[in-house]
Amino acid sequence: MVEQNDKLNKLRLSNEESNKLTREALETAMILLLKDKDFDKISVSDIAKRAGVSRSAFYRNYENKEELVKCLCETIFNEIRKSIHKDSYKNDKVTWYTIFFTTIKNNSEYFQIYLETNLPIGDELVLNSIYPPTNSKDHYRNVAKEGAFLKILTDWFNNGMKETPSEMGQICNNILSTF
Repeated sequence: MVEQNDKLNKLRLSNEESNKLTREALETAMILLLKDKDFDKISVSDIAKRAGVSRSAFYRNYENKEELVKCLCETIFNEIRKSIHKDSYKNDKVTWYTIFFTTIKNNSEYFQIYLETNLPIGDELVLNSIYPPTNSKDHYRNVAKEGAFLKILTDWFNNGMKETPSEMGQICNNILSTF
């Protein structure tokens, strides 16, 4: 009986490892395909073929290609979430912005995917972390700041990230503190 349980545990681990490898292959395939094709022109068959797996393997791991992209982009957004939820940055917004831009720069391949696919990843306001709203007016001020911040971020990214994250931290702090 113990031997049979050991075999089942090994099989379960083997399946988990296999699923992890399949997911990594599918994610890598999507990244490579996005370098050559627009997101709308990529099919599940294209992704599976490029990954060297079956369509059924794709669907065992993802509901659709949009879910795959969301998983890819979660990498960068999880990194950002880790940095923005530190209370120590509430009073040091320049450092917070600098870390944010550094995270984007270090994960530029994922941010490019996010921009190219234009899929909504999360609906939380990023700036609520450093500008906590206390009323409706504050909330809508954050909505406006968020729009300006995302436009600055996207423009910086699309123009080749020429300014350093530290410079962008200063720029954002100067501009957004005037709201």
